[in-house]
Amino acid sequence: MDPHPALKNIRIVHDVLVLKKSHKLIRRMQRILPEPEIHGYQVWDSSFLIMDYLLQNPPKRGSKITEIGSGWGILSVFCAQEFGAKVTAVDADQHVFPFLDAHATLNDVKVKTKTALYQELTSKDLKGQKLLLGGDICFWDKLVKPLYSVIETAVAQKVGTIIIADPGRSPFHRLAKKCIKNFDAELIDWSVSHPKSGSGELLIIKGKG
Repeated sequence: MDPHPALKNIRIVHDVLVLKKSHKLIRRMQRILPEPEIHGYQVWDSSFLIMDYLLQNPPKRGSKITEIGSGWGILSVFCAQEFGAKVTAVDADQHVFPFLDAHATLNDVKVKTKTALYQELTSKDLKGQKLLLGGDICFWDKLVKPLYSVIETAVAQKVGTIIIADPGRSPFHRLAKKCIKNFDAELIDWSVSHPKSGSGELLIIKGKG
């Protein structure tokens, strides 16, 4: 059965409406807005791994959640919609936020945004957060140190759980090895069948919050 015309170039992921790159609104935004600079030009698949994990291990409704390296913020929108979470989406590139805002509006949720590098997040930013999430955010060697820094700060602030997802790149494995050595962390394989078949790894660090 063909989709309703109103859903043309839109996919539905766990009840979240996600605009495809071919959607006319996305194409128009890409023409008139500054282009995202740090790979923030689409939805990356590792976000779907975290969504699936959270559906099986849901946070309490209304939890405070921070997504780092959010890009278009589909994971943030999902957490706000599915769990009624108070979400802050953080990205180093402010040019991704119009795309996040469009998805938040489309899905009738609110997501707070903050422009910052990983290492710029302070104890104040992370205090009281139940989850710190990030998908496909450790793709360069130079990102390992700043990511470890924000994880270290999050652990010190007793963030409940930190989840970083990745297809299994070598920088991510370096980060995971360091976290497993120093924190209550584990690296697990995870696969999904929706919105398409895929697999990767989840670095899960348990805090004391």
